[in-house]
Amino acid sequence: MNRKITKIFATILLVSLGLSSCGGDAKNSVEDQMNNLDQSNVKVSKDAIDQLIQSFPSPIETSIIIQKAGNDFSSELLIPTKKLDRFVSSYDKAMAMGAFGGDMGYINIYGKSFVAIDYLAAIRLLSVDLEIDRFFNFEDMIRMAKSSSNIDSLQQMSTESFNNMEKYLREKGRDELSVLIVFGTWLEGAYIVSYIANDNLSVEMKNRVAEQKESVEKINDILVSASGDKYFANLARQLKPLLELYNKVKIEKIMREPEMTEVNGELVFIDKSETIIHANGNVVQELINETIKLRNQLLK
Repeated sequence: MNRKITKIFATILLVSLGLSSCGGDAKNSVEDQMNNLDQSNVKVSKDAIDQLIQSFPSPIETSIIIQKAGNDFSSELLIPTKKLDRFVSSYDKAMAMGAFGGDMGYINIYGKSFVAIDYLAAIRLLSVDLEIDRFFNFEDMIRMAKSSSNIDSLQQMSTESFNNMEKYLREKGRDELSVLIVFGTWLEGAYIVSYIANDNLSVEMKNRVAEQKESVEKINDILVSASGDKYFANLARQLKPLLELYNKVKIEKIMREPEMTEVNGELVFIDKSETIIHANGNVVQELINETIKLRNQLLK
């Protein structure tokens, strides 16, 4: 796995899976527990998932742009944590778990730790229901998250935990859970960007909305390839209006050398490449509206 994908995996884990509970001894083995989950014949190649994650915009750059937009924190933007039983199947729970992780990213940008408690609790419960909580050590990760000096160790631990979990899911033929967790994280992140852009459609926010084009195309490819499963076929149908809108967008990228800077005490590379959006009329606004609609249909 290349460094960019590893970094994004770590970021996704820090805001979603990495904050899940590490379960105690269970009466049944994980193998027995996994057999109780909804069965699926979905097969998705690791390369396809890697390429999807690699298409995501940089989480750090997105955070900086959201902060620059100047919008106040809004808890109404987040998915309600009440009545988790509305997520019935393992598919629903995997998508919701990833989406709550996307909300944790938004919460962390604004440093609203008092809001995070309910979201950590929701992520923990969903991970237990999916029988993947044992791959993550909740207590150690929370302890490390409280100290900025331990962020590197936390990222490494989160990445290793995710890789072990994904390997196990693949061995058990549960590729779709990995896909849906990543899909949920993407969808909530795209929704948050769209929500903020709806109030402040600056050039940077417009670019962030348009940059989702590649991710949407890759997500569609995965959903269509797995459309033998009714759940994935339905997701592909629901994604289609958004995909058709993105077909109207042309993206021109001017590549430049990245710049190294310090963010929260950590040296990171900032992509200085320029993205030029070519979209007729109200297409970007339509993309914003459709992204918000899709997220609310699937997760609200």
